[in-house]
Amino acid sequence: MRKHLFPIVAVVVSLILWAIFYKELPAELPTHWGPSGEIDDYTSKLGTFFMLHGLLIGMYVLMVFLPNLDPKKANYKFFDKGYSVIINGMLLIFLAIDLGTIYIGLGHKLEMAKLICVLVGALFIVIGNYMQQVKTNYFVGIKTPWTLSNETVWKKTHRIGARCFMISGFLILLSIFLPMIWVPWIVIGSAVICSAIPIIYSYIIYKKIVK
Repeated sequence: MRKHLFPIVAVVVSLILWAIFYKELPAELPTHWGPSGEIDDYTSKLGTFFMLHGLLIGMYVLMVFLPNLDPKKANYKFFDKGYSVIINGMLLIFLAIDLGTIYIGLGHKLEMAKLICVLVGALFIVIGNYMQQVKTNYFVGIKTPWTLSNETVWKKTHRIGARCFMISGFLILLSIFLPMIWVPWIVIGSAVICSAIPIIYSYIIYKKIVK
């Protein structure tokens, strides 16, 4: 029950705040920010409400049901804490975007792009910290044909992947001190690198083991 506490609290807090401030919010709310951090798209107030809560509730539902759909669901008990921390980290980002949208809608200034960078960078570091605990499964971790077919490849790949995610997380965090025009490139580049290196490594180490 404890692992469900944060998702439920996040949804309830969001719903309460929306109920309190709904009438004070403008007809349209910002839902997208450009490369320089400026708002470049708006959505209706009701549409924003459903979109943001769809993300929150959808992520919670995935957290609950995905392990039950996994053929290797027995392995989740070995990294249950890490699984909950990673999912809750993603929920925290959605909640922060939700609350930030309300805050901006009430007329306050907030550099949402930088806030998201801080949260995403922190999430990458958290994922890196727990990645080595993840056991073989079909939904969480670095899933390639080579990691899924060999336990040793899975372990070695996730050891490398953990380092890549942590380094990428720190780079994303540091990017907030650069001009905003560079930030999206650093975020995207970091995400690509921390994904590509483990995938390539899993193939190389698999070939070595097979030989």
